[in-house]
Amino acid sequence: MAKSDETFLSQAMPMLKPEYFEYPSHQKIYSVVRDYYTKYKTLPADDHVLEEVKSLKLSSELFSDYKDEINLINTLDEKSISSAEYLLDSVEEFAKQQALKEAIIESVDLINKKQYDNIHDLIRDAMSVSREIDLGTDYFTTVDDRWDRLSKEDLTPKFLTVFDTLNASLEGGMAAKELAMVVAPPGVGKSLYLANQAVRSCIDGHNVLYLSLEMSEDRVAQRLDSIFTRIKQIELKHKRDTLKERLDTISSSVENLGNLRIKEFPTKRANVNTIRAYLAQLKNYHDFVPSVIIIDYLELLNTDSNLAEYQGQERLAQELRGLASELNCLVWTATQTNRDGKKVSIITDTELADSYGKTRVCDLVFSINQNEEEFDSSKARVYVIKSRNGKARFIFPTTMDYNRLVIKEGT
Repeated sequence: MAKSDETFLSQAMPMLKPEYFEYPSHQKIYSVVRDYYTKYKTLPADDHVLEEVKSLKLSSELFSDYKDEINLINTLDEKSISSAEYLLDSVEEFAKQQALKEAIIESVDLINKKQYDNIHDLIRDAMSVSREIDLGTDYFTTVDDRWDRLSKEDLTPKFLTVFDTLNASLEGGMAAKELAMVVAPPGVGKSLYLANQAVRSCIDGHNVLYLSLEMSEDRVAQRLDSIFTRIKQIELKHKRDTLKERLDTISSSVENLGNLRIKEFPTKRANVNTIRAYLAQLKNYHDFVPSVIIIDYLELLNTDSNLAEYQGQERLAQELRGLASELNCLVWTATQTNRDGKKVSIITDTELADSYGKTRVCDLVFSINQNEEEFDSSKARVYVIKSRNGKARFIFPTTMDYNRLVIKEGT
């Protein structure tokens, strides 16, 4: 049917590669038909197919065999195929099987090269073979449908940040499938903000996964202890019972309190595929599916060794954005500034370490700014570098309680 039915060919083409066919003659004939249709948007005549095959066939192959094959194809009775939908489903199943076979064969070579992370991508791409095609939105004819979708709760912002001013500028906060990034020099408050964000999201009823690439799970939990209970860090080890009582109170009094899980990965050992595999384990073994993922922080993820550092970081940001979209969740991460980040009064994308390209795919980027005087008085300033869904390039003040590790808006 691919040779005689344009509709069938157009639906089969995204799934089928010429090399999926067992016989070389079928591979070459399909390749010619596909390429001709792609270029001219119509099916080729038999004479054209045969003429193109001349340059593709091997010297050991007989041209007459190709003529006989086309004649045989032309004699097939397509009316015997009762359902085009059934045939397309069969093509999809066949294409997926062939793609998996191809991926498995390539994986053997990757195993020998110890390039294990690339195996996941191969298998995932093979499993994603499908005849389902999203042709996008027809702007002028879908007004009602678009407004109905926008009015649904799951498409409205539902993830609050720690700061009310920022939530207001975002018209309610962040949404699923988005990526948010915190920028600051070392020691100014990147991880501190992310911990506060974890608590805020959990209290708001979201399941939160906190991935630490630097601190141990117990150290992260200890930070969260103070933020949740307002017990000073220095007093925690002497107030175990008080800590448990306050956490029990929070669990019983906060309606729809989300779950919170902490996982440590060794620095520069985990990449986005590692995270994806871990998420699959969480779902399979603990039925835990996070709606907010916090990654502390971007530069500590493993990058492709074949890329320059700035390219690797940009690729990581792209992959995290893809992960958010794939899992329909919100992803938070942080990134460090370069050396100038300590010198300037307001950190912009100019001071981003190694690559400002990593902010291109982000939906929200803000910096935490602090001079020595502000540090001494437990104050800082937040500057919104980028906001895809709200106002940007504005500043508001914050306070930092370093004893209880709580960040708040205001002076």
